[in-house]
Amino acid sequence: MKYRTGLLVIAPLAAAALIAAPAQAAAPTFTVSPGGAWTGTRAADGTVGIRDAVSNQTTLCAGLAVSGRFRAGAGQSGTDIGALSSISFTGCKAEGVAVTVTVTTSAANPAPISLTGAFPSDPAVFTGQATNISLTLDDTNGCHAVVGARTSSGGGPGFTGIAYRSTDARLSFAAGGKGLFVQSASAQCGTGAQGLDVKVFDRISLGGFGTTLTDSAVNISPPQRITSP
Repeated sequence: MKYRTGLLVIAPLAAAALIAAPAQAAAPTFTVSPGGAWTGTRAADGTVGIRDAVSNQTTLCAGLAVSGRFRAGAGQSGTDIGALSSISFTGCKAEGVAVTVTVTTSAANPAPISLTGAFPSDPAVFTGQATNISLTLDDTNGCHAVVGARTSSGGGPGFTGIAYRSTDARLSFAAGGKGLFVQSASAQCGTGAQGLDVKVFDRISLGGFGTTLTDSAVNISPPQRITSP
């Protein structure tokens, strides 16, 4: 009698492979209430600024206003869970020289928000990104810089990190996003004079000095409650 020993070997090996395969973590889901449109003004306890991560120069601003919306509902994916419809930095100066910051985000050209998870040390804080972000920086000395995605990756709009805390309805750009770079800069940006000190390829952060919720933040109204199981 002939025995089909191959099956006796393969079956245990296949079973072992199935046992050893690691389980993939489920993507987080989010519950938003009440949802809908909101507006936000500068949080009083932090600074507002735009930082060049290469020269380490921070353009400080007196004001920040943001508007947008969140999609109401339970058990939602974090992808496109909301959008920013305007971002306005006002009263900005670099080394005492006035700077105009123009962010192209609008109701017709919004910046979609995607949440990726909760902050490890505070489950009330959710982090993510806002995409489709482009801006220009202009100082009174003639420096003009265009900011968006890295040109070596094709250019166009970039992204910024965001964080939201439900306990005080605080939305911040100081969330460690690394998706904005100087795409072009006029000659006046590199003269060494007072004012903007930026050059092509420099990484730009909308979070100013901060890497936490303290800086470049607004308190939004009506407050939005975001939770995740």
